[in-house]
Amino acid sequence: MVKGAVAPLVIPQASADPRFREHPALLLRGIESYIAVPLRRVDGSEFGTLCAFDPLPADLHEADLEVFTLLAELVAYVMEEEDRRGQREAEMRALEDFTAIAAHDLRQPLTLLYGRAQMLARQARKGAAPETLAAGVEGLLGHTRRAVLLSELLLDTARIEMNALVLDKGPCDLVALAREALDDTASAAPQHDLRYTGPDAAPLVADGRRLAQVLRNLLDNAVKYSPERRGPIELSIVAPDDARLVTLTVADSGIGVAEEARGQLFTRHYRAPEAVGRNISGSGLGLFIARRIVEAHDGRIWAGASATGGLAVHLELPRG
Repeated sequence: MVKGAVAPLVIPQASADPRFREHPALLLRGIESYIAVPLRRVDGSEFGTLCAFDPLPADLHEADLEVFTLLAELVAYVMEEEDRRGQREAEMRALEDFTAIAAHDLRQPLTLLYGRAQMLARQARKGAAPETLAAGVEGLLGHTRRAVLLSELLLDTARIEMNALVLDKGPCDLVALAREALDDTASAAPQHDLRYTGPDAAPLVADGRRLAQVLRNLLDNAVKYSPERRGPIELSIVAPDDARLVTLTVADSGIGVAEEARGQLFTRHYRAPEAVGRNISGSGLGLFIARRIVEAHDGRIWAGASATGGLAVHLELPRG
């Protein structure tokens, strides 16, 4: 028997048994005979009890207990199999969701890559000037980098689903990561006014690749939900030399999110009503992944309103 396990209990006649004749639960329910056997999983752990009772005494023997024990094993097996089946179905649904999201989210950058490559090939055939070709190659590289980062995002989604996200921490500079993310976003969305405010450097120990992924997610969201381009998108960092924490904010001038919905923005697959109402496409994964990566760094992330009425996403990270 497993250590600490509950033993089967047989009471043929409670009123004649000094252990149970004054038991309040038996008296309250008028129970005279009682039999109970623990429900055990395959690994031996217990998760409940199978019991039967009667207001009349019962002539219970060892054979009755054996039959009841077999019945308890059968019930436990069926219940555990149902749990396993539900878990397998949930895993299959998650895999289907992941596959659909991967196909949807990768289609756009890959289509852009194909279009840029075609345009570059046409320019090369026409004998375009070297500087024109060089600019085209730079644009192609930018879109390629974004497609690779998106594939890494989708892989991290799968890792998080399997509780297998492992950080590769080392010295990095949050400001350098922020400037690179801003440059990438500017090349993909040149119509937006992207700004940086903050120090020249903010060193910390972190997984730089994944933090860069978080920053691109935040900036991509800011661009996506600022369709009117009414004002700037600003990335700011506060990193006093004597502070243990570094704070980064991405604030946009877009459609904003109602206060009561902001807490749900970091939930898997959640889409704010403002985005759904305007038919703005999205998978609801970007901020979910950002939250899990920030929390893996022992940081925190939250959302509020920006000074221009849009959304401001804040994240706070420890330096070490």
